[in-house]
Amino acid sequence: MGRMPRIWVWVIVAVVAYAAVAACDRPENSNDYFDRGVDRLQAGKYEGAIADFDEVIQWQSKNSYAYINRGQAKAELGQYEEAFADFDRAIQLRPDDAYVYYSRGAAKLELDQHREAIADFDRAIRLQPDDAYAYQIRGVAKFELDQHREAMADFDQAIRLQPDFAYAYQIRGGVRIELGQYEEAMADFDRAIRLQPDDAYAYNNRGTARSGLGQYEEAIDDYDQALRLQPDHAYAYYNRGTARAAIGQYEEAIADLKAALEQADQTDDSDFIAAIEGKIEELEQDE
Repeated sequence: MGRMPRIWVWVIVAVVAYAAVAACDRPENSNDYFDRGVDRLQAGKYEGAIADFDEVIQWQSKNSYAYINRGQAKAELGQYEEAFADFDRAIQLRPDDAYVYYSRGAAKLELDQHREAIADFDRAIRLQPDDAYAYQIRGVAKFELDQHREAMADFDQAIRLQPDFAYAYQIRGGVRIELGQYEEAMADFDRAIRLQPDDAYAYNNRGTARSGLGQYEEAIDDYDQALRLQPDHAYAYYNRGTARAAIGQYEEAIADLKAALEQADQTDDSDFIAAIEGKIEELEQDE
């Protein structure tokens, strides 16, 4: 079959809000700016969010949550040096706040600073040992360092703390695929799908586990569902193409791989694009 189908893992980073208050069109005070900044951050309007948190900090120079959220917005824009300055300032203001370390660690994880991120997550967990999200994201960092068993222990703990944590089941399933534990991985993805039946990534990942077991037709069904839920899912096209190739459906496989390439043009994942192009070339030679 060649290259193993791609799995998809991600991390969860929340924003800090004072209260669930609708943002004002024309903010009148620092709380209004803060609320609007949170709404903009959640909506992906990062520059606007930064402007709002700038206003908050002008009014309240020791508002640690404004620094945290502004840091997250800056990190999303790739302004990591400025983001870390905000996180560091928040830590100076609230050195015993687990969320500050969690947020800084998440930014370090985005820069592939895995060991430094783990150090921040360790501190967050010492301060708040019942935070399932902190275990989950620390597990991701360990996963990226190929510390699969240690990552598994963190995902297990996240699930013990929050049994309905769909993302933790997904990521633990991904680790189990890396360990060749395909049946156990399928069980995790089954649970994730029961918790979030409209999640395309869960179907894509379960298809990966099924492909690992040689259950290509069942895997194709999962990739079909993933693409029904998210028609631009490049990895699902790639995975379905490789599964179809494995059962001799070369024409359909090539069509899927070309569709994946069209979607992958929107990413900067050069390794993934090269894998698609290589697989297409291989199949066209075999036709």
